[in-house]
Amino acid sequence: MIGKNLLKYGVCAAVAAGVTRGADADFIEVYTLKSSLQNSGVTLDQYVLYARFNGPTDTVLQALNLEYVEGSSNSAAPRAQFYHKDTASYNCGVLTKAYGSWSPTSTGSAMNRPVDSWLLIGGLPTGINTTIADATWLSGGNANNSGWSRADLPNNGTIGWSNGVPANNQGRVATGTNLVDSVRLGQFVLDAGANGGVWNLTIRYNDGTAGASDQFVTRSFTLGGSCPVLYRDVDGDGFGSAASGTVLSCTAIVGYVNNSLDCDDSSASINPNTVWYRDLDGDDRGFAPDGSLTQCAHPAGYALSGNDNCPSIANPNQADCNANGIGDVCEIASGELPDCDHDNVPDTCEGATTVAVSSKRMPFSGTLPAEHTFTSLPRAYNGSAKI
Repeated sequence: MIGKNLLKYGVCAAVAAGVTRGADADFIEVYTLKSSLQNSGVTLDQYVLYARFNGPTDTVLQALNLEYVEGSSNSAAPRAQFYHKDTASYNCGVLTKAYGSWSPTSTGSAMNRPVDSWLLIGGLPTGINTTIADATWLSGGNANNSGWSRADLPNNGTIGWSNGVPANNQGRVATGTNLVDSVRLGQFVLDAGANGGVWNLTIRYNDGTAGASDQFVTRSFTLGGSCPVLYRDVDGDGFGSAASGTVLSCTAIVGYVNNSLDCDDSSASINPNTVWYRDLDGDDRGFAPDGSLTQCAHPAGYALSGNDNCPSIANPNQADCNANGIGDVCEIASGELPDCDHDNVPDTCEGATTVAVSSKRMPFSGTLPAEHTFTSLPRAYNGSAKI
């Protein structure tokens, strides 16, 4: 189907010249964003169609083979269900399904833009947009010499549109008014709640570099009657937040999820599945055996870490100079390690030599031990460490 129709767009030579080489650009998906609005007393659903890529210069050159598949609530005339409000002489800025144009240069004022149906390759529907209709609007089905200056879509299943000035990069991601990863391809305006059905579309694109191969991909998109709210998931943990942003979309969108359960969308470690551990000593280090809670919001008296090496005495730095898994402050408090200079660092970890009072290394004078100074102690208490 694609090969047959490509002949009509004058790109057969490009296919023969090597379009089938290894992929240069990375296509991800086509998707729609839905908005609800009112105009001229009519409640409307607006669907903006995008193609998403993951390369920094990926570029759309042409959209083709737009074809209705199924599912429209206007099954008798699915190609005539779209509203227009443009500057064409047969429309004159009136919101109607009977008259209008798909040309982006006919939309006119910014006030018309949200409620007019149009097709393009990147950019916005203004007088300087360089998108042009393909010759396929002129033949087949009920096509006629009006081209795309009509309110409905021809039923030939081959209509397409392209950027008439490819050198301006109007169809490139992150260029002009295009999104950083997506290129706008059109807008469809329907009655609120109407199901516009499933449509197929083929996209011709490349990676935007000199000599790049053109590639083709065909995908379906839905102009659904009831699209769900999707929530931005900034930290990528599978939980979104309304505060981070929302869209109405009938198709999945990368970076969005169908829930708004994240209380901190800046940290992937904090979400409804986060385990918090009881922190009895208040040093922001919890201890799993003391208890835990699983929730998004930070509960008072709990911490993210559950392996406090001294859960009864605050030690936020978790110092453990002898690496035995027990915090220094606990070993000092229990007398396991002396701290003569009271700096919360065990003396042995500062280079001191620990000897027992009964040791032969301790000089005695009479029945009492004489004063002895550890000259190897790098930190001294009142000038020297004395026993």
